[in-house]
Amino acid sequence: MFFKRFDYGTAAVYFAEIPVEGTKRTTVGFAVYPANVEVDVSKLKLDSLVQVAFAGDDSLVDYSRGVTMRNRSSTFLHVERQTEFMGGNLNTYLTDGEGNDYVHRLSFDRATGVFTTSVRYTNHTKTARTLEHLSSFSIGGIGVPGSFSTENMTLHRMTSAWSRECRLRSDPFSRLGLDMSWARYGVKSERWGEVGSMSNRGYYPFAAIEGGGICWGVQLEAPFSWQLEVYKEKETCALSGGLADFEFGHWSKEIPAGGSFTTHAARFTVQKDLLSVCNALVKEQAGRITPPKSEEGMPVIFNEYCTTWGVPSERNINRILKAIKPLPIDYFVIDCGWYKPDGKGWQNAIGDWRESKTLFPEGIKKVARKIEEGGKRPGIWFEFEVAGRDSDCFSIEEVFLKRGGVVITAKNRRFLDLRLPSVQNYIATRMLGFLRDNGFGYLKIDYNDNYGVGCDGAESLGEGGRQVAEESILWLERLREAIPDLVIENCSSGGSRIEPLRMGLVSMCSFSDAHEAAEIPLVAANLSRVIPAQQNQIWAVIRKDEPFSRTVYSLCAAMLGRICLSGDVHKVSPETLALIARGLEFYQTVKEIVRLGDIRLIDCSVEYYRDPKGRQVYVKDFNDRRLLIVHFLESEERLKFPLAGYELADSYTDLAFRVDRSAEALRIVGEPYHAGAFLLVKRQTDGQNGEGS
Repeated sequence: MFFKRFDYGTAAVYFAEIPVEGTKRTTVGFAVYPANVEVDVSKLKLDSLVQVAFAGDDSLVDYSRGVTMRNRSSTFLHVERQTEFMGGNLNTYLTDGEGNDYVHRLSFDRATGVFTTSVRYTNHTKTARTLEHLSSFSIGGIGVPGSFSTENMTLHRMTSAWSRECRLRSDPFSRLGLDMSWARYGVKSERWGEVGSMSNRGYYPFAAIEGGGICWGVQLEAPFSWQLEVYKEKETCALSGGLADFEFGHWSKEIPAGGSFTTHAARFTVQKDLLSVCNALVKEQAGRITPPKSEEGMPVIFNEYCTTWGVPSERNINRILKAIKPLPIDYFVIDCGWYKPDGKGWQNAIGDWRESKTLFPEGIKKVARKIEEGGKRPGIWFEFEVAGRDSDCFSIEEVFLKRGGVVITAKNRRFLDLRLPSVQNYIATRMLGFLRDNGFGYLKIDYNDNYGVGCDGAESLGEGGRQVAEESILWLERLREAIPDLVIENCSSGGSRIEPLRMGLVSMCSFSDAHEAAEIPLVAANLSRVIPAQQNQIWAVIRKDEPFSRTVYSLCAAMLGRICLSGDVHKVSPETLALIARGLEFYQTVKEIVRLGDIRLIDCSVEYYRDPKGRQVYVKDFNDRRLLIVHFLESEERLKFPLAGYELADSYTDLAFRVDRSAEALRIVGEPYHAGAFLLVKRQTDGQNGEGS
């Protein structure tokens, strides 16, 4: 029987041929454990490392139809060969012996302990075959070491909704019904994901299983409908995922004889706990980002949306530029509304992309130059993949996605069929040409609805939708090629299209549409578990009549990632402007920690975000420095934070606090809707007691 173990850093991966119960055949399973854990592979209860289903396949497990598409008859595979390359790459070549051939690709990043995997199917039969399911990865044999059962294990996921992105949800297996039956019989499957073109709506494409001091975690590249699945039948369980299958996402694809199909990548790691998993996955993502040179210092952004609320103009932009001149801001973004036709609102006029002569009587190019003259990179907002009801484009039905021959209309939006050459030419002229002609070096791409299960024009609705999503990704590459130093922001009703593939092609994302909400620090912290801090653009909206405490609260929240200022900066007092400047100065001293540090603690006691009672403590470490950010919502809790060999070096807060040397603690007096950011450094010599208020 085939068996191989490969050691990568602190992890070991196992490939093992195992019999398929109820048959006289075998398949090849895959498992990963910490290298120092003794593994008896015979106890892992593996199934196929390639989870694939074709139209007409038999199911191999009773009662599984409609529950899962795993373990169909096409998973009877054997290994032809394995090829190991320098740098930690391993290709496993598998076949069913009838011309259905696969390459399971595995690579390893030693700096982070993260594996990347994908699967390529090639049809070497003499007839076309219709795929209905092909996972990017499948890890089997997951269980608590020793017992190799799933008792006391927990599934971690991240739920997402508008202004509620990436909130951690942790469920014991027992609560999900993922425990074994008395007869070791009966499939349980927890299958979840997203259907449509908003990848981070409902859930973010992440999962982790934790138990017995081990945590397995994974993120999917997922530009269109995706799924993750925990499969439980015998003692251990399997975790798999990738493109949504036929049952979940109405996806099937015909592969002609000689043709092939490759999944998007999945990235996984095995660590000691959930936070270690998140830190590793985020660091690996950060290592693949190739942003423009201007991004190296994590510049501060000003976006005028929460200042003008969709009615930017030459006049009000000039006033804003004058007000923010003393502040260290490098990007100035003109948001939606610059194209607003006279007599119509900006919301539904998207699609024609003609600048308003009323708002910009001397042309938007002049405003872009004025922004540059002020030492800032000019940016502009587009929602280029759709057209609104009040645009001329909206009535040209042949350019839009259809389902059953009928144009897909989401309230006031229709979706351009990005596969059409005429649409590609239109976008190239109206967006790419506009950027070049007017000198914009920053593009905010928004996307504010979802075309759902898919569209006409392919073998299945799901395949049609996938093709359009792939064209959307290609536009990011075209933009980077056409304007190499272009800064691209990924926005979709805030954070609804955050996923690893798209994020690897942009400079940053809009974290959320929680523009001025009290829960901004909570959402920002949640997102920091899954995307690099330098990509996590967070609103700090300043209002003219707000107390100083609210200004500090907003800026401290934005310090969890990239600061994006907005609001009444042209109306605030000199004292508030000085407070903003002080906050940005503090940010400059800690942003290396923000960008490169590991999260050590996210302790949030708030349960209901819209009536928030409690506080959040956020800690990040880099080398000998530690950043502590605290937010009190409806709370007057007195916080005692252990210093543990650190001393206070700087702070940005209006909270009362003191360093208690005898207790080796930083004591902070909480007040409702107050916050503070504290820079701690490892103590070298005894210093003086510090106090502040």
